[in-house]
Amino acid sequence: MLTAETEVLAVARDVQVGSTITAEDLTVANVSADPRLSPIPAAQQSEVVGMVAQVPLTRGGLLTRAQVGTGTGLTAGEMLVALPLKEGQIPARGLTPGQQVLIVPTPGATGSTSETGATSGTSERPTEATVAEVGPVNPTTQVTVVDVRVRDADGPTVARLASTGSLALILLPTGR
Repeated sequence: MLTAETEVLAVARDVQVGSTITAEDLTVANVSADPRLSPIPAAQQSEVVGMVAQVPLTRGGLLTRAQVGTGTGLTAGEMLVALPLKEGQIPARGLTPGQQVLIVPTPGATGSTSETGATSGTSERPTEATVAEVGPVNPTTQVTVVDVRVRDADGPTVARLASTGSLALILLPTGR
């Protein structure tokens, strides 16, 4: 028995939540028509390029409308903060999107601390975050920008901390 096949969009490589979808992220797959499936037709690829992944997209999966949108990919109560980091502030093995990290205030170049033991001008409380994206190392400044997702209550504090450069990221165990 012959079944009708249709061309639909599939994920060519893993795409993190909040990332803008590019043509390189997509591929075309031929699947049997099934009313229980609702993949995006391949003819609509130009409409999908430039949209934002609302969930993690895994290589080989069929793409549906519920997985893409025009929003930031952030959930309610979440903020995205950019951390400009140098060698020694992030693990040498590097970071990948989705990993859980702890943002820890450090004394900085002066090494001064207040009488309470807290670093001058910073919060003494480490902040949990999720790595959203890791940029390339800037060859001139040797800075890597790491975007992290934090609770909205922590966003301004983490942004202030990032502006000082007095912080380090600690990689947390998987499934924590």
